[in-house]
Amino acid sequence: MLGETYALVVRDLRRWYRTPGQIILVFTTPLMWLLLFGQAFNIGKLAQGSPDVDIREVFGGATDYFSFMAVGQTTFIILFGSLFSGVSLIWDRKTGFLAKLQVAPISRASIPISRMVSTVVKSLLQAVVVLVLAALFVFIPGLSGLKFSPDFGILDAFGIAVFLILLGLSLAALFVALGLIVKSEETLFGLINLLNFPLMFTSSALIPIALMPEWLTAVARYNPITFVVDGMRQLVFHTSIGAQYSVGVDLLGITVFAVLMISLGAVLSRKALLRS
Repeated sequence: MLGETYALVVRDLRRWYRTPGQIILVFTTPLMWLLLFGQAFNIGKLAQGSPDVDIREVFGGATDYFSFMAVGQTTFIILFGSLFSGVSLIWDRKTGFLAKLQVAPISRASIPISRMVSTVVKSLLQAVVVLVLAALFVFIPGLSGLKFSPDFGILDAFGIAVFLILLGLSLAALFVALGLIVKSEETLFGLINLLNFPLMFTSSALIPIALMPEWLTAVARYNPITFVVDGMRQLVFHTSIGAQYSVGVDLLGITVFAVLMISLGAVLSRKALLRS
C-alpha cells in the first residue's frame, strides 16, 4: 500500500505545483492576510487597559498583536487547505479518475490516505511561507514583524510541525471522507462554509481569549485549534505567560482530536468507497 500511496501523493503534488495560479495564491493569500488583518487591524490597542497590564498575558506570550496573529494564521492555512482537500476528489470523480482507482488492483485505503498526506504537505509549505514572511516584516519600516524568542531552535520548529501535522491530518481525514460521500461541489462548499468560520472564530487563533465574551471563552478553551496555537506560541515565544495549558496538555488535546477524526474519517471513507 505504501508504494500506491506514494504514487498518488506525488501525482497530487505535481498537479498542484504545475498550476501557476495555485502557486501564486500560496504566496499572495498569506501576504494579504498578514498585511490587512495583522497590520491594519490594531487590535493590540484594545488590550492596553493600563501601563501595568502585561500585554503578554493577553497575547499568549507575544509582545504585540502581529506576532500573536502570525502564529495563529498558520492554523488558518491548515484549516482551509484541509477543508478543500475533498473538492479535488469530486473533480477526480467527474473526470473518471476516481472510478479508475476504485477498480484498479490497489488498496482502497491508499486513496484517502494519499489525499490527506498531500494536503498536509501543501499546507505545511504555506505555513512556512507565512512564518518567513511574518518574520521578514520586521525589516520593513512602519510594519510590525513576528518576533521569535532568541532561544527558538530546531526542536521548537519540530514541535510546531508536529502540532500542524496533527491538525492537518485530523481535518483532512474528515473532509476527504466528505469529498468521497458528497456528490456535488455546491453541497461540499456549503459544508465548508458551515464549519470553517465557527471553527476559526471560536478559537484563539486570531482573537485572544482574554478579549472574548465569557460564553465564548468556554467554547474557545476546548476548540482543537486553540490547543494547537496555544502550544505553538509557547514554542515560538519560549514562555508560558498567557498560555491556556502546558505544551504537554496542548499536545495531548490535539492528539486525542486527531485520533477521533482520523478514525471517523476512516469509517466514512470505507463506506463511501464500498458503496460507489
